[in-house]
Amino acid sequence: MKKGKIVLGVAITLSAVLLLSGCGKTKLKNGKEVAIKINGENITADDLYDELREKYAKYQIIDDIDKKIFDVIYKDDKDIEEQVKNQYESYESQYSQDGKSFEEVLKDYGYKNAKQFKDELKLSFQRTKAVDDYIKENITDKEIQKYYDENYAGDISAKHILISASDDASSEEALSKAKDLIKQLNDGADFDTLAKENSDDPGSKENGGDLGYFNKGQMVKEFEEAAYSLKVGEYTKIPVKTSYGYHIILKTGEKDKKELKKAKEEIIEKLLSQKKEEDKTITITSLDNIRKNYGLKFKDSKLKSIYKKYIEDQLEQVKEQ
Repeated sequence: MKKGKIVLGVAITLSAVLLLSGCGKTKLKNGKEVAIKINGENITADDLYDELREKYAKYQIIDDIDKKIFDVIYKDDKDIEEQVKNQYESYESQYSQDGKSFEEVLKDYGYKNAKQFKDELKLSFQRTKAVDDYIKENITDKEIQKYYDENYAGDISAKHILISASDDASSEEALSKAKDLIKQLNDGADFDTLAKENSDDPGSKENGGDLGYFNKGQMVKEFEEAAYSLKVGEYTKIPVKTSYGYHIILKTGEKDKKELKKAKEEIIEKLLSQKKEEDKTITITSLDNIRKNYGLKFKDSKLKSIYKKYIEDQLEQVKEQ
């Protein structure tokens, strides 16, 4: 993400206050401009600003700030444009109604037009990318090295036979069947044949249980640990239990561990996922830091207070989940 400064003098443009522009203004003795007069009472532009600021600023200023920042950082970003296009078309196919266009449906939900809805989608994708980029930029070489030394390994390939289990009764039955299949393997039975005839994994059974190559973090923990502990050509002599049922795993291949420089980008992606999983507040704090890094300044002390409270409330909500 590009580093830079955008000084944001944050203020909300309120349609009611805009009525004051042009001729015909009325001013009180204290200099305040009258926006509305009813039953002899005056409502000033300042009154309107204060009231609308209290009710709506919290949501509007966040969007306005982020649009100012991300429309610079991700100007003409083709990936985001494609995401918006695909997401819009997905919604359009789901929510278009007989005799009513999707744009008409959007208006029923309060959108002025399709562009406003697309802009909302765009901002959402921009925020997601901004958070990911910010986290990646702050991953240190020390963290990358530690992950490489302790967690990174070469890809392995494996086949498996899954005997599914949904409750205690079926679990006992599945365990018994898995043990019997292992006995057949010990007696010389062909793994591929047993997989085709017995496995409950529809995605691999017709290929003899072949799962292809994978790395750490791609399989459930119990399966991964068992597969990596095997030698090539060796199968598990005890059924491996996971949330899916019982597995018999045959390790079929193993690749050398990549050099760090070749594995770096992959490790950064894994650390990104790990950090987002372990710290549920990281999205909120990352966006807050990005805004500050790009020179966010409030000229209005009340808006500054509203923004601070918004961040505090967001953090509290996440922590309570």
